[in-house]
Amino acid sequence: MPLPALPTTINSLYDALVSINVPTDKAKAVVDAMERDMTTLLASKSDIAMLRQDLDGARVATKSDIAMLRQEADAARAATKSDLAMLRKDLEGARLEAKSDIAMLRQDLDGGRLETKNDIAMLRQDLETTRTLFSKDLELLRSSMAIRLGSMLIVGLGILFTALKLT
Repeated sequence: MPLPALPTTINSLYDALVSINVPTDKAKAVVDAMERDMTTLLASKSDIAMLRQDLDGARVATKSDIAMLRQEADAARAATKSDLAMLRKDLEGARLEAKSDIAMLRQDLDGGRLETKNDIAMLRQDLETTRTLFSKDLELLRSSMAIRLGSMLIVGLGILFTALKLT
């Protein structure tokens, strides 16, 4: 006795099982199990099409995330270049100031204005202090740049790993 509500393939399977003397209740159980598996476990073309759409959406989102990351990296690079240009200007100004100070010292020494060793020691100490402060400023700027670049790298890797996880 064929099952009226089943698709043609399922009916053919049922008929084949009955024709080889499988009891009808067992043939019906096999056909029911197959139909249940086909509707719950196996993917249909529409399931695959929806998965493709989801993957395409994730790919587009990943591309936009990467584009935003590139823009942020370019902005950070431009800011770093600007910071380096300002640092170079500051260094050049400090170098010119130091040259000027040295020239003035030479004039003072040549003119006999510096009469004691204490004055020379104080000037050397001032120059050393200035150099030390300048070195500290350079180190602070270097660490600030390292922190910025490191955080951009971490954010970029986070986005990349997120994008890789989504795809």
